[in-house]
Amino acid sequence: MSGFFSKKRPVAGGFFDVHKHMVLTGVLTQLKQHLPQLHFIDAHAGAGIYELPLAGSVGGEGINVEVLFQTNKNELTDQYVEIIRSFNQSLPLLKYPGSPAIAKELLRPIDAMSLIELNLEDYTELNGLFEASSQAFVEHGSAFDRVLKRIPVGDIGGAVLIDPDYVIEEDLTDTANLIIQCRNKWDAAVIISSLSVTGRSASDRYIVSILKDAGINNMYYSDFEFVGESIDGKKAPLNKSRVLLVNPQYEIIETIESALSQLAVSLPESMKAKSSIKAV
Repeated sequence: MSGFFSKKRPVAGGFFDVHKHMVLTGVLTQLKQHLPQLHFIDAHAGAGIYELPLAGSVGGEGINVEVLFQTNKNELTDQYVEIIRSFNQSLPLLKYPGSPAIAKELLRPIDAMSLIELNLEDYTELNGLFEASSQAFVEHGSAFDRVLKRIPVGDIGGAVLIDPDYVIEEDLTDTANLIIQCRNKWDAAVIISSLSVTGRSASDRYIVSILKDAGINNMYYSDFEFVGESIDGKKAPLNKSRVLLVNPQYEIIETIESALSQLAVSLPESMKAKSSIKAV
């Protein structure tokens, strides 16, 4: 494949986090409603909690978690916002919880978590955050080597979150192969993967093309986009985030679609915000 561009490293609490973590909240909430026990695997867990600028400038793309405090909400958005609020005493926000911390707030005592992080500094912070938890297993290393070892034995359902930075072209192939391996070994799991959106169709379809060639089906794109602010008279940029859902069950698609569509229509008309979920 040629024409690869890396995904921009998201700012904590910014546009990409809002989208990804609302999807994660919807998935785990639905699984809790239908499963007596579940296991959550975060393949790129990060540091767990992130410090935000003192000025409260969360994100910077025009949509961030603080925007959700003022928008029309539904049950899913309220649940996500309340989790973020629980890590802060007031506005402006000073801390933003990453996926492991959000998942911890959503899971029940009977549920379990496996958290994997390659970066040693982030792993050290993550391990310190969860060292008193009997619910979480925290491991240092590459997701591509360790996720399969953490898949539970038996009929336990759950979810896998795969969220690499896509800094090299091989990350795309590795991500596709990891999804295939997870799907084949854990057919009860919902797989969530953030995808790079470059505007180049071959690059943007690359992972899904590999999955389809491998016989993977029941896949959906969750897309969210909006027009950002014009700077110095330049054309306003189009911001787009994409999350892939593999093997969504129960009312996961309907729940996420309702929440994100409501978020889109509640934003200023000038942003031209759109949300869509479609089978691929």
